[in-house]
Amino acid sequence: MARLSPTQRIRRWWRANPDIHYPVTAYTSILFAGATGWGLLFLMLGGATDPATSSLVPFSWMCLIIGGTGCFFLLPEFFAYLSLRDTFEEICALDSRTEVIRRRKEAEDAAEALGAGYRSRLLDVYRDLEIKPNRRWSERPTNSTKSMSWWSNPRSKISVMLPRLSALEKVEIHRALISITSFFLAIIAFESLFGGLDASSRSLNDMIIGNPVQSHPPPHIDPVSAVIALALTMLLWMTTPAKSIEEDVD
Repeated sequence: MARLSPTQRIRRWWRANPDIHYPVTAYTSILFAGATGWGLLFLMLGGATDPATSSLVPFSWMCLIIGGTGCFFLLPEFFAYLSLRDTFEEICALDSRTEVIRRRKEAEDAAEALGAGYRSRLLDVYRDLEIKPNRRWSERPTNSTKSMSWWSNPRSKISVMLPRLSALEKVEIHRALISITSFFLAIIAFESLFGGLDASSRSLNDMIIGNPVQSHPPPHIDPVSAVIALALTMLLWMTTPAKSIEEDVD
């Protein structure tokens, strides 16, 4: 059997996890839109001609080009998801059983695209209005729990290792931990590889020891930053889904 290339593996993983399509598209679109806005404002307000901000010119152009390209491809998809979500919310807010049955295909198509949480909500609406779901929909919730995405699965490695911290089993805490860890890890990587916003890397080691903080040309990483980056990477890895009981038995 031929081995799959990295691109084929990514595409195969993407197709196998439809529940993350909407959140990934949404957050990435917001990130690209923010980068584009930064680049436009910086250049339009004269930042490119100001000697005091000359170090930000390459970064701003990079934000404008990469963000603009990302917005061109992702924003139409993002707005399509928003339209589906509006349709879904409109149908779920209906009190008429007949009207929900009439528009059930719209609701189910929207829920399929938006993810497992929306499918579960629609099943609750069906239950409240005494609408019998078809077999595909009645089986989906039990099957989908086995393939929940990293973002939506609070049963992580760290929650299994620390069972007494019940807060780690909440989806909101799980997502916040992923977001905060990724954010600080990205800051350290950006500061070390590109030198931050002023194109010069500063040493956390000097700050902790009390020595005068010196600037270093990137790429540069001091021992303290390396240790923090390693710890954040391990913490981020520990937020990945833990093996299920069935997998442990197998």
